[in-house]
Amino acid sequence: MAKGAVAGAILFSVALSSAVPAQSDDGCDVLKELVRTSVRTLATEFAVEHSSVRAYSPDRSGSVGSTTAGLQSCGSTIEATTKAFSDALASLNMPVSWNRSQVGRDGYCLGDDLHQCYPSQYALLSSMRPSQLAFVHDAWMGVRSAVASQMPFGTASGLSQFTSGSLDAALARRLRTSVDGPLYPSYQGFEVGGGLR
Repeated sequence: MAKGAVAGAILFSVALSSAVPAQSDDGCDVLKELVRTSVRTLATEFAVEHSSVRAYSPDRSGSVGSTTAGLQSCGSTIEATTKAFSDALASLNMPVSWNRSQVGRDGYCLGDDLHQCYPSQYALLSSMRPSQLAFVHDAWMGVRSAVASQMPFGTASGLSQFTSGSLDAALARRLRTSVDGPLYPSYQGFEVGGGLR
């Protein structure tokens, strides 16, 4: 009886490992590029759309970022996603740390589950304005939801599998929904040319 259970466990682990393709950094690089581009693009569009001078900003539906074709996989999805999110915000003068008590010097969440990673303002720098904090919160909800939709074994697995098109479309749709959905009153502080104020 015990031999049957051991044999079953071995067969299950062999089947699982054959279902998961070999990992490379290429998929993680594509994921990072798409997250960074999506967050920066949305911040720019949102600043323009919510200024006193309304400007036309077409709705993004994908095709921004890498043109790498085929199925991509990333075995370090939590690190790649949170690092790319941090990088995008840092380039907008909104540096963040992760999970409040955790100050990762490399700028990413050290957690074991994407759903347990939460950005907050970087404690060593001046406070963010309300519009910035609201954008960080809503943009992270969109990014987390989009990336989670590309993680076939769950958000604690660390593995994502996607094509550039599927991830880009998910990011565009879910970021638009999370940021444009329940508008925070503080978003009214956005101004053209000034970024997130």
